[in-house]
Amino acid sequence: MSPTNNRDVAMTSHMVAVASYLDAARAVPDSAWERRMRDEKWSPAQVSEHLRLTYTQVQNELAGGSGLRIRSSWWLRTLLRWRMLPRILSRGQLPEGAKAPREIRPGNGPFDREVVLEALQVAARATQDAIARGWDDPNRVMTHHVFGRLALPTAMRFLTVHTEHHARQLRAVPG
Repeated sequence: MSPTNNRDVAMTSHMVAVASYLDAARAVPDSAWERRMRDEKWSPAQVSEHLRLTYTQVQNELAGGSGLRIRSSWWLRTLLRWRMLPRILSRGQLPEGAKAPREIRPGNGPFDREVVLEALQVAARATQDAIARGWDDPNRVMTHHVFGRLALPTAMRFLTVHTEHHARQLRAVPG
């Protein structure tokens, strides 16, 4: 069964991805924490803040607040949901050059490492718990700015892929 449909597998995969990200973030040398990564637009500190903002945004939506604003037309959204989303979820990789929407872009910082990582861990856990509680409810969704409204099993897989993507970025920071 795919991690998208099996709740226990999806939750475990997500916890592993978050732990891997936190390990990678803590392994970044102090001198590189606020410095933009080679070929990347953000520093490790900004990537960590971006992830915190992502989880906070999803948590807010699941608590009844607004989600991300959808920025794709219905026909493009339909095409991408049919062609790209299954590939992202199965391969576990985001497309090169994917851009974060305004709502979850970090500021310039500085970002205290332990403060942002602790807040990220708390937000990721709270989001995962909210997704687990609503797993089978077809009316509970996470809104993605390109793909639109995603059922919670799909949202959990997407969040896992997103977190793994950023963990790989941080593991590439020279030590």
